[in-house]
Amino acid sequence: MKIGEVFINKGEKKKFKTGQIRGVAFCGKNEGKALLITAGVHGGEYVGIETAMRLINELETNKMFGNVVICPVLNTDGFYNGVKQISTIDGKNLNREFPGNENGTISQKIAFDIEKYLYPIADFIVDLHGGDINEKLTPIIFFPYASGEDIKIYVRDIASRMSVDFRVGSYAENGLYSYATKKGIPAMLYERGAHGMWSEEDVLTEKEDMYKLMEILGIIKEGYDIDINLNQREITKAEYEQADSDGCWYPYFTNGDEIKKGELLGVLKSIDGEIIQRVEAKFDASVLYYTLSLGVRKNDTLMAYGCEKTNHLTKF
Repeated sequence: MKIGEVFINKGEKKKFKTGQIRGVAFCGKNEGKALLITAGVHGGEYVGIETAMRLINELETNKMFGNVVICPVLNTDGFYNGVKQISTIDGKNLNREFPGNENGTISQKIAFDIEKYLYPIADFIVDLHGGDINEKLTPIIFFPYASGEDIKIYVRDIASRMSVDFRVGSYAENGLYSYATKKGIPAMLYERGAHGMWSEEDVLTEKEDMYKLMEILGIIKEGYDIDINLNQREITKAEYEQADSDGCWYPYFTNGDEIKKGELLGVLKSIDGEIIQRVEAKFDASVLYYTLSLGVRKNDTLMAYGCEKTNHLTKF
């Protein structure tokens, strides 16, 4: 296996750095598919980062059929500085910078290098996210609705075997996973954890799902349970409520709550207490995640909710 100019021989585990990207590659002794696991696109989403680091310490190349490449912290600046979603170097959200720019800002360069060096080696990509410092969410997977029926059906089937509560069909195009699917690479975005925290339970559950994914792809053959999760629900219509201006956010519902069309989901107030925005449900739905921080900026997502009805453009 070759990543940029770095060669990894069969049966070898090797650290690599190419462009703006660091990671660890596992080249199995036997032929098989290649799985790319990324985390830390948002520096405050810790469950995925910790899961990726543990996998680095656990995987054994002599038991593998194919390759696994793990990049545990893509946005190192955001991770070490403890900021939500952006890099403090350029103020940009890496997950909104695809396709990248070789001559752009740091986030744009990282996106460019991911497409240049990591996409070509992957048969499947899972991008690990979670509830950032300002978010609370229910475990969820986003998968592509607009990258062709073959990829849609294939990734949906894999997502349906994970231990999350919801899988959400998405029409997003400029994220790490969604842009990969536009390039013909099966991929999904996996979210677990909330408000910039991680727990042992969440990490162990997510880690087991990663082993299940490897079992599905045939990379390991350890007998993990890969049956369909009959309790998982597919969201086909979703809404993302955004702040009309800077202000103070007061949500009335939490993740997992069932809401009715017309219900008041929360209000945005000015610093002096004046209500400047009322957020009402556009349809009956389940709350997927919401912002729990008091202070929000204009265009911040306040709450996301969805239902199992007709298709609707999702923007995550």
